[in-house]
Amino acid sequence: MRIRAIRLKNVRRFVDPVEIGGIGHGLNVLSAPNEQGKSTVFDGLHALFFKDAKSWDKDIRALVPHAGGDPWIEVDLEHAGAHYRIAKQFFKTAGKGEVRVWQEDRLLHQADAAENWLKTLIKPPKDGGPSGLLWVRQGLTSFEDAKETQQARRDLLSSVAGEVDMITGGQRMDAICRKVQSALDQLVTKRGAKKGGALDLAEREVADLQDRHDVLSAQVRELRELLENRRGLRAEQVELDDPEERTLREERLEAARAALEAASRHQDQLTRAGHAVQLAETLLENHARKVDILSQTLKEMEDARVAHAAAIDEERIARGALEAPTARLQALSEQVGAARAKAKAARQALDRALQATAAAQADELRRELTERIDKAQAQIAVIKAQAKPALTGPDQTMMQRIEAAQMAYALAVQAHQGAAAAVTVHYEKAAGAVLELNGQSVEDKVRYPLPDGGRIEVPGVAVIDIQPAQVDGAETVQKAEAELQDALAQVGYPTMEEARAAFDRRLAAAGQRQEAEALLAVLAPEGVEALRRQLAGLPTGPSDEQGAADQPEVLDRAAANAFCRAAESAVDRLVAEQEALRSVADAARLAAETARSRLEAAAQRLDRARTAAGDEEESKASLGALATELPDLQKDLSQAQATEAALRRAAPDMALVEATLKRAISAHETARQRSQEILRDLAVLDARISAHASAAVEEELAETEDHLARAKQRLDAVKFEVAVQKRLLSALEVARSGAKEHYVGPVMAELKPLLRMLWPEARLTVDADQVLPEGLERHGESADFDSLSGGTQEQIALLVRLAFARLLAKAGTPAPVILDDAIVYTDDARIEKIFDALTLQADDVQILVFTCRQKAFRSLGGTPISIRSVDSRG
Repeated sequence: MRIRAIRLKNVRRFVDPVEIGGIGHGLNVLSAPNEQGKSTVFDGLHALFFKDAKSWDKDIRALVPHAGGDPWIEVDLEHAGAHYRIAKQFFKTAGKGEVRVWQEDRLLHQADAAENWLKTLIKPPKDGGPSGLLWVRQGLTSFEDAKETQQARRDLLSSVAGEVDMITGGQRMDAICRKVQSALDQLVTKRGAKKGGALDLAEREVADLQDRHDVLSAQVRELRELLENRRGLRAEQVELDDPEERTLREERLEAARAALEAASRHQDQLTRAGHAVQLAETLLENHARKVDILSQTLKEMEDARVAHAAAIDEERIARGALEAPTARLQALSEQVGAARAKAKAARQALDRALQATAAAQADELRRELTERIDKAQAQIAVIKAQAKPALTGPDQTMMQRIEAAQMAYALAVQAHQGAAAAVTVHYEKAAGAVLELNGQSVEDKVRYPLPDGGRIEVPGVAVIDIQPAQVDGAETVQKAEAELQDALAQVGYPTMEEARAAFDRRLAAAGQRQEAEALLAVLAPEGVEALRRQLAGLPTGPSDEQGAADQPEVLDRAAANAFCRAAESAVDRLVAEQEALRSVADAARLAAETARSRLEAAAQRLDRARTAAGDEEESKASLGALATELPDLQKDLSQAQATEAALRRAAPDMALVEATLKRAISAHETARQRSQEILRDLAVLDARISAHASAAVEEELAETEDHLARAKQRLDAVKFEVAVQKRLLSALEVARSGAKEHYVGPVMAELKPLLRMLWPEARLTVDADQVLPEGLERHGESADFDSLSGGTQEQIALLVRLAFARLLAKAGTPAPVILDDAIVYTDDARIEKIFDALTLQADDVQILVFTCRQKAFRSLGGTPISIRSVDSRG
């Protein structure tokens, strides 16, 4: 059996349908992050193959999504050269599950027959099936399900079961083994040397001597280090006390101090030169500022004199420009008054003409309103007449329910007839007889459903009774018919046709009423009373009692309008001319006032300039004297700047001079302090060296080394004895377990090549009764399987499962191996060898690997598969 595709819907996170397609013959890898549904797929497969469709136990309930729904699982597989499709759906209602099996496109089995076929395809683990051995759930690293899969393991090795008898023989060998084990127990236990035994005493003696040797060696090394340190300190003391070195340090210190004093004096000179430069700059700036102020004062007086003369001329011209527009404005004012009186008379004539026109229009509107009121009253009568019919009969909602019940009933009848037995007759051209079905002629090539059976009459030959097929659907038809009758009864009509006619009448009445309401809304938007109020408020013409002689002459509306426009246009023209002239006059007045203001400002500016300048001749003489003194002041500044620049160039680097002095002081002080420290350190070293020398540690170390060598020889002799006894016991065990190896030979033959890929030197022992790993021997040391690390147990468990998978394939009943994140404790180096083992077994066994370790499993290879939405399949 090999799986080709897996599909899920309403299974935990997969509410919408998903598919894993393209599953290959050998190694297939589904690599995806956590929480992507890999374990959900594993549990879905387990439910499909080993859970009855009618089950609703905790495992099936755990598959239901949070949003609810009925879990549905489908698998495409290949078995014995044929292709099958298996679909199973679980329902919350007990006994409602569905399961179907198709071979190619033909329905092969369903219900209980399909469940029995699945059990023959792959037995459940509880019945000795291999899936519990080969399908590894997430986090399973050992054989926790050993009891459940024991029958499957034994069945595979049943062909050699007769050799179990060889295991129970050899009582003499057992006695020898017990004697050797007893001697070995006097020396060692499972945890190591036996307390108080020869091996324990020898190990303790060696350990004690080794500890003493380590202590003495450390003391000798310390003594030698102390002597070397003392020699170094004495040599350093000689160098520090050298008279020439001491004199050189003192001379450097004095020279640094003298250099600092000279640099300080030069810095004072440079500071004084800087002050001289600042004084010269200040004198020059003050002198230049006096020259500028006096020059600007004389210039301002001349500019103010010129500006005052210009302002006098500007003011005279502005006064002359204001006289003409002022006189013209006075004449225009009189003309505007006369034009406005004429326009008022024209407006009164126009008002009389408009009133006459409005009276005529009111008569026309009165006739229109009277007609609209009559029509509105007619529509109100229609609305009242159709009010009751528009509410009689089924409404839209009830009619939709009746039609839905009618459709459901028709579909149920159609489905019932489609699933029922049917007959189709194909007449031959030469035949002349026509068959009859229930007394009616049967037409050629027409399908007649027989949900209730029937009778076919062959004239002159026979009568054939057809019994109704035992198919589900009659109950659905009856239920749909009952719902239809219930809906009709609620509206009080026995048939669909009568209900439809009543509904149509109701719609027609409602339509007429809506049409009348719409027309009424057009005729009287605010109601009939509003129209009546509007009619009552219309104006009437002049009373007949008023004589024509009392009324002014009423002009024609067009003539009155033309007369009024001409009069108003004349007013507008004169007003516009008046406004334009007023703007000109305002501008001239503003110009005159501005010129007067400028003249006053120019006079004030001239007065201020004369006051600031004082006597003009004396100011000019002072300006000449200041200009003559300016070159001398500039020369003084240049000389001061040159002196400062020369001192700055010759100035020493104060930071360097201070650093040199600081270094000289530090060197002198450091030498003094170091000399004192060496004297203290030498005193301490002399005391410690004297203490070690008096203890004679070097002689004691030599004596301890001799004792340690002899103790190690004794320990080696005891260890050799232990090794001999272990080797003898191992040889006896090998001889005794020979018969067991014949029994587990088939699985060991498949397992050895896989073990060599991970541990070339290792040997795995298998319990013959349980057919499971018992222990692992590496580098001459054995360990129980349960005491191995989680990673090693995981790797051995995986290899054993692969070996059993190969045995199943050779036995002609191949089953896929499914691993759901089963390789979780294996390190990066060994996982590559696990990948090689999976690839090797994939030649004969289909393997599905589900993993979240995307980066680590990139190098596994195989056929990549993924969980995809069914809608996204290309």
